[in-house]
Amino acid sequence: MKHSDDLGHLADCASCRQRFAENVVPFDATRRREGALSFAAAAARLENERGESADIAARQLRDTPPAEWPRLAESKALRNNAALEQISEEVRKRLERDPAQALAVADLAAAIAETIPTSNYPPLVIAQIRSTALRDRANALRYLGRLDEAYDAIETAESRLSDFPGAVHDRAIIWLVKAMILAQMDHFAEAEQIISAASVIFADVNDSTRFLQAGLVYGNLLGRQERYTEAESIFRDLVTVAISSRDVETEARLHNNLGYCYVKLGEYTKANIHFSQSIAKFTDLGLTAEVARTERGAGVLLIEKGQFDLGCSRLRDARAAFTKLQMPEEAGLSALRLIEALVGHGETEEARALAATVISEFSAAMLDQRAIDAVVRLRQSLDADGATAEAVRTVHAFVESLGINEAPAS
Repeated sequence: MKHSDDLGHLADCASCRQRFAENVVPFDATRRREGALSFAAAAARLENERGESADIAARQLRDTPPAEWPRLAESKALRNNAALEQISEEVRKRLERDPAQALAVADLAAAIAETIPTSNYPPLVIAQIRSTALRDRANALRYLGRLDEAYDAIETAESRLSDFPGAVHDRAIIWLVKAMILAQMDHFAEAEQIISAASVIFADVNDSTRFLQAGLVYGNLLGRQERYTEAESIFRDLVTVAISSRDVETEARLHNNLGYCYVKLGEYTKANIHFSQSIAKFTDLGLTAEVARTERGAGVLLIEKGQFDLGCSRLRDARAAFTKLQMPEEAGLSALRLIEALVGHGETEEARALAATVISEFSAAMLDQRAIDAVVRLRQSLDADGATAEAVRTVHAFVESLGINEAPAS
């Protein structure tokens, strides 16, 4: 039946006309106009705040000792969306350089977000503000290896958007962080499902930056499951996307991950090329933790190629950098790589001392008890002169499976 036939039937049939009328939603022009005006007013206010609050967050954080940052929650100048956007960026900047400090800034943002009066913005904006602050806090906790707390925070962040089905992009960003947390908790299937859903949304809205981040997470998921050939293919394709998008940071991460894949696949020349490219780009960007991760990978590669002294030097440098950044899990992973090399070289006395130090550091940081127990057993084997390089490798792989090595999400 054509549209004209439908209209003709309605004109002739009283019962159908009645049913049709019952299902018609009246067009409320006044309500539509008021909604549009309210939206325009909120958008204008947000834009005005950005202009009036330029650099306010960076200034207050810079001018206040870190120990006193919690009191900044009382600052009226920070109690608006523009200031919280700036604080979110301050969290992101610190994730690699100083994740403990990033958490302190994220805690401040979460405290401020909860105190903003609901009358200041439309309900959706309030939900976005509070969700973003909690998402940033979850990400900082993830970097510090506090995964249970990170998962609780990201679940709460997602719940803040539960009344707003249209907040699709915000929810996808939360899924990005959630997938990384789940992967680090070894929930690979759930993580893969979530990151796939997020990737579709990022592609639909043409968010190339987060599409690349989602690709990194997916490739890392494959790597964590020792599916290195599949991971290499994903990372190689994404390098082209990163270059075309001029996303240097993601390009550096992809080169680092490709280096690891090629080491696992035994292609050392390719690995060396990608590690070198990654170190150069991370150094230019000032991302200290990522430089250290790449140095560690390069150190392992050098040792496998017979360059023992140079490789150990790189591992020591990486360990020192992670310790300075208060990242004990990453520092411990560097130490385990060094212990493996020392045992293989017959230098068991230094290996024993280093294992004892790792146990102390893991215990002080209250890391996963399974990781601590694994290193304790390794130390006992070293004391009995029964540990082999292969045994150390097994411990390293186990501790690494409990840890982190992902991209920051924002």
